[in-house]
Amino acid sequence: MRTIIINGSPKGNSKNSNSRIVCEEFVRQMKSPCEIKCIANSDPEELALDVEEYDTVIFVLPLYIHAMPGIMMNLIQHLKPSTVHGKALGFIIQAGFIETEQEKYVERYFASLAKQLNYDYLGTVSKGEAAALYMFPNMFKKVLRRFNDLGRIYEQTHAFDQKITRELGKPYKLTKSQTLIFQFFCDIGLNNLGWHKVLKKNNAFDKRLERPFL
Repeated sequence: MRTIIINGSPKGNSKNSNSRIVCEEFVRQMKSPCEIKCIANSDPEELALDVEEYDTVIFVLPLYIHAMPGIMMNLIQHLKPSTVHGKALGFIIQAGFIETEQEKYVERYFASLAKQLNYDYLGTVSKGEAAALYMFPNMFKKVLRRFNDLGRIYEQTHAFDQKITRELGKPYKLTKSQTLIFQFFCDIGLNNLGWHKVLKKNNAFDKRLERPFL
């Protein structure tokens, strides 16, 4: 069964695209790696037609404050219901939120979307706290191995391994003690290190507290 991986990040194949990293790690241990295509810089109508040629489509995308990227939504609007039964649709989300509970709303939409398009729903794999994936890859070696294993097992079973899916989805919700620890990191500013690095790189650090819409 032919599978295509769709990178739904606006950053496409950029070196700082976390979705690109996840796509590449997912296929790394496959004997016959799936084809990967990016929505960014692609014609959505042509890409939607390409998708019809595959038995399974897996979207890998970032989540921005509970919302998928606009280019992802644009492609979805070009997809047509399958006239062939047995095709499958799956999703892998990487997001900056620590709690994957934040992704539950879009997961419900994805399940509904698969039904509307006459696809079987493979499920949604969610990985939180992934915003720094490209900045600190050595800190995420265990996570990357999980995606390696997820792809390797997918090639064998044509399904998302539920044990790995659960592991990547932790924590679903922070415990009280985890919340206190995270609050401590916030209070001393450790949670802002990666974000401040991006702001400085884009000459926006001095403007981080501005409130233009007031």
